[in-house]
Amino acid sequence: MLVGLLQEAELMEGVDVAQRYWEMIEEAALADSLGFSCWGTSEQHFSPPRFAVAAPEVLYAAVAQHTETIRLRVMCAVLLAWNHPILVAERLSTLDIVSRGRAELATARSNNVHTLEAFGVDPATTRQQWADSIEVIVKAFCDDMLEHDGPVWKIPPREIVPKPVQKPHPPLSVAASSVQSHVAAGERGIGALCFESYFGFGYLQDCIDGYRAGLAKGTAMAPRRTEHMGLYVATAFCAETREEACRIAHDVAMGYYQFLVDIYVPLGKQQSYEYLDDKLKLLVDHRDDFDYLLTETPSIMIGTPEDFVSRIERLEAMGIDEILMRIDGVAHEDIMRSFRLIGEEVIPRVSSRVQATT
Repeated sequence: MLVGLLQEAELMEGVDVAQRYWEMIEEAALADSLGFSCWGTSEQHFSPPRFAVAAPEVLYAAVAQHTETIRLRVMCAVLLAWNHPILVAERLSTLDIVSRGRAELATARSNNVHTLEAFGVDPATTRQQWADSIEVIVKAFCDDMLEHDGPVWKIPPREIVPKPVQKPHPPLSVAASSVQSHVAAGERGIGALCFESYFGFGYLQDCIDGYRAGLAKGTAMAPRRTEHMGLYVATAFCAETREEACRIAHDVAMGYYQFLVDIYVPLGKQQSYEYLDDKLKLLVDHRDDFDYLLTETPSIMIGTPEDFVSRIERLEAMGIDEILMRIDGVAHEDIMRSFRLIGEEVIPRVSSRVQATT
């Protein structure tokens, strides 16, 4: 089992964006020394204070210069109209060079109507845009001359520079929330990162089983297969006692959950996101129930090192390969302390540092 990190520069009162960026660079450097498998951030727009990283490719380059071995996974590049896939490929290849072969690319089609509206993207078209864009990215990584005639992108023959250090290309994955998306990831032979799994352990198992069923078909869309089932834990925090962990992380956990309820309710009404609609009542019914979220959903992990080991072992038995913890939205000193506890008391018991299976 691998243990990785995702941070999104959540801002606390009295902390501006510049300060939070430098704190995250220091936190990533500590994670590198403690044996975390990967570090990543997401591309977010118009959503402070919860999210404050709008140009992640620049931040990754800075983190690369302060770390040595931790994998740098883009989580996630949103493959919609405002991010041309050629630019995504060029930036990822550049990161792979400056990190000396540590870059990975996770992709997404966005779950935020607020963002889609601002960029003029019809939610009904996001699945097709993502699928066509990732095809272009693979060609940009691997082909001497890129040429593409797809439903979204029409690209005449062009030579793409630079190419990634990792051959034939860095590991590829997709953020997935529906069972259908997990199956599709497996069928494409790319990794799946289960995001926002607040629908319970049973639903998570359905997603894992769907991914494994897709992989079993043995098909692949890229020369390098990435067989990797990750779970994004939306709020994680480790402390010496469970009471202290809950005291420190309660507000950020409930704030993040409320944010998700607010974006999922309108999203569930949109074409191609209908799978959310019948689950929204579960989200709304438990919007104020911290104890329920703490024990009955995979997306919150708050407690002691022993609690973390127990939860991770359960998830590993279900078929999860990597836990991606969002430890953010609390004081920098608390984050560093939580990292040390996980690195010193959890990771040695559950994890070995390896690259994604290829």
